[in-house]
Parts: sequence; structure tokens; C-alpha cells
Amino acid sequence: MGDISVNLSCPSCGGAIAVEEGARLTNCKYCDALLSLEGEGGVFKTTYKNNVSDQQATQVLKNWFSHGLKARDLPQKASLTELYPIYLPFWRYNARAAGWVCGYEERRKTDSQGRTTVERINMERMVFRDFDWTQIACDTGDLGIRTLKNIRGEAVLHDDGSIPIYEATTSSTDAQNQGEQSVRNMARASAGVPHITFEKIHVIPRMLVLTHYPVWIGRYEYAGRSYFATVDGVTGTTLSGRAPGDPLYQSAIMTGGALGGGLVAGLGISVVGGEVGWAMLAVGVVIFVLSYLFFRHGSEILEGDMKKDYLGGGLGDIAQNIQGAMK
Repeated sequence: MGDISVNLSCPSCGGAIAVEEGARLTNCKYCDALLSLEGEGGVFKTTYKNNVSDQQATQVLKNWFSHGLKARDLPQKASLTELYPIYLPFWRYNARAAGWVCGYEERRKTDSQGRTTVERINMERMVFRDFDWTQIACDTGDLGIRTLKNIRGEAVLHDDGSIPIYEATTSSTDAQNQGEQSVRNMARASAGVPHITFEKIHVIPRMLVLTHYPVWIGRYEYAGRSYFATVDGVTGTTLSGRAPGDPLYQSAIMTGGALGGGLVAGLGISVVGGEVGWAMLAVGVVIFVLSYLFFRHGSEILEGDMKKDYLGGGLGDIAQNIQGAMK
């Protein structure tokens, strides 16, 4: 975290003040007055400057049309019907995690006679680092934006009012609690201990910030249907969106997945055999199922934090069934 430029004047002498993000106290370098910086309810608030113009946002969307597995004629036939910026509120919780995570990992070894043994390796890892947790502070509907991907930017104290601002609808207390638990989970995961038997992790809060972040919302039409995409107002990159898929890509992936999955599964059963053969069979089935799911649902491409339900429950059930068969 470094210094950020804010349009803030000293109430004593009128001098410009630069403060570190999340700071609660600062000194004016001109009159040496001690100043307290605090938002409503004790939460530090910041608004990031919108660096993207409507022409730039339009160009970003046009470039996005031509990338990925979207319809090949999307750049030519997409008609942009609406494009406007808004400020979305995000909670950002920064904390330091310190502690220990103990446990073990299992390593499987197979000898020349096909006998498998499991070796347990004890592990003890220290965690001592800072973590950032972010979450949208309002309901954005189907925009597919849940977290703040970028936490750097030029902050301004007041917006000129030309861009609508969405206010937070979730409380700072809930954000604090969720942030603390998420930091604890991230610290545990960073230790890299597969099987945890003991942990002692302290979470030391550093700041809770409500950040109003600029996002461009673009809506467009293709083949009589409406779609959308969003653009980051600070970095100028796409955040989320819906787009039509291409039938040719669907068919090609389905065909390739069926051939590849069948080949891997067939080799596993007829040639290799044993546990490796069962593993190859599982991989072949997963390849086939993935290709089928894309063929079935690939008529619409989703990007961002939007949940793809067909990739959740379906693959989870298949994976459980394969694991049960291997046992």
C-alpha cells in the first residue's frame, strides 16, 4: 500500500494533503496540524477516478467481441444500444494473518509388483503475511461482478456528480466478519497443508474501506437478442459479460471431446489396466462430459463471476460417481 492522491485540503491552513489509503491520522506538512480521517460510521471511504472515456469503453467492447469462443460474426453484427458508467460499492478488508498450520500429506508409492503403500509426511507451516478481501456491497443483479479485481487507482474525495453512485446495502459489521473469516481461510490455504490436524491463526485487522469503483455498462443486440458486458473504469479491461456462442465451435469441441475421451478411456481399460487404467477411464469420461456440456450450453458464453450451474452440480455428481466406482 502506497500513498494515493486525494483532493483534500487542510481545514486549518488550506494546504493539500496526501494520505495513505486506510490511514486514520495524518499531519499537515504546512501547519503541522494533527487531522483525523474517518468516514461515516467509522469506515474509511474512497472513490476511484474514472480513467476510461466512452470512446475507449466502446473500443474495449469491440475488441472483446472478437476474443474467445463467441460467435464469429459478433464483431460485425453486434449493435451497441447503451453504454454508461456507474460507481459500484465494494468492501475491502485488509488484514495480517500470523500463526501456524500443522498436519500431513499422503504420498502413494507403487512397487514393481503392483503393491501400493501410503506414506504420511508430517508438515508444519508458518503463516505471516497480509491478505486482501473484497466483495460487492450491493445487489448487482446479473452483472456478474462480485469481487474487486483491481485495488490500485487514483482516489478522489468527491465525485463531480456526472456518474451515478450505487450506495452500499450491506453493513460494515457483516463485511468485517466476512472479511476476517475469508482472510483466515486464505491464510490456511496459503500454508499448503493437505490434511490439517492443528492450526492457530491470528487475524490482525489493518483497515476496512468502502470503495466506490467506476464500471462501464454496455448493452448490445445480436440476432434479435440482448446481451451485456462491463468494462473496468480504472484499468480499461472487461470484467464480465454475456455473448452468443458459435455453433461451429460447439460441434468441433463436441467431436474432439468424444474422440479424445473415448481414446483415453479405451486405452485405460484395454491396454494399461490396474489403478492407472481406472484413472485414465475417469479422465476420458470427464473429457467427454465437459465437451458435451459445452455443446449443450455453449450457445451462450458467460464471463466474470456469473455462476455456471451446469458446470457445478453436473460435474460434481459425475466426479463422485467415478470415485465410487474406483473404490
